[in-house]
Amino acid sequence: MAITINGTGSITGLTAGGLPDGSIVADDLASSLDLTGKTVTLPSGTGGKILQVVSTVKSDTFSTTSGAGSAVTITGLTASITPASASNKILVMVHLGEVGCNGDSTYGFTLFRDTTAICIGDSAGNRPRMSVGGGQPWTGGTWRSVQNSITFLDSPSTTSSTTYSVKMGHNGNGGFTLWLNRNYRDDNSTDNDIRAASTITVMEVAG
Repeated sequence: MAITINGTGSITGLTAGGLPDGSIVADDLASSLDLTGKTVTLPSGTGGKILQVVSTVKSDTFSTTSGAGSAVTITGLTASITPASASNKILVMVHLGEVGCNGDSTYGFTLFRDTTAICIGDSAGNRPRMSVGGGQPWTGGTWRSVQNSITFLDSPSTTSSTTYSVKMGHNGNGGFTLWLNRNYRDDNSTDNDIRAASTITVMEVAG
């Protein structure tokens, strides 16, 4: 088929891949490339590369009296990401700066993808299934600094916006309070108790 350039600026008769290699350079492309609704296939050997990163820092404190079986979402500690391909994975990294409790209680944190709990332990009777837990940041009138982290490579299998969050709750009885980013005593002193920061970072990894 003959190649025709008509008066409207369009070209007919050119097959896909018909241009010589190197004939289109970066300056010929628009400043942004809209691939909405398209599937991007990366060359062989490029899997595992980081495509985008979203991170949130929570520097204020959060507290709850809820038990682990009715854990609550930590406000301000969420991250949303829209994968470019359903075959890509999302690496989720959560750092929980400090945990405090005013009673002899264990505690736990659960990672969520939207409304689905992920990276949780196996079912075992009535035991709460959580991502990470710890024991007694307050014990018999003493306190100690406790930090936790969650790292999980998720496969959301979607190109829709996906939100990752964390819920927390304690395993004690009798109205204990569980805190994030501060300990139980929280003494107003330059030498003792600290205020910490927590973070959640999500990275899209090429499939």
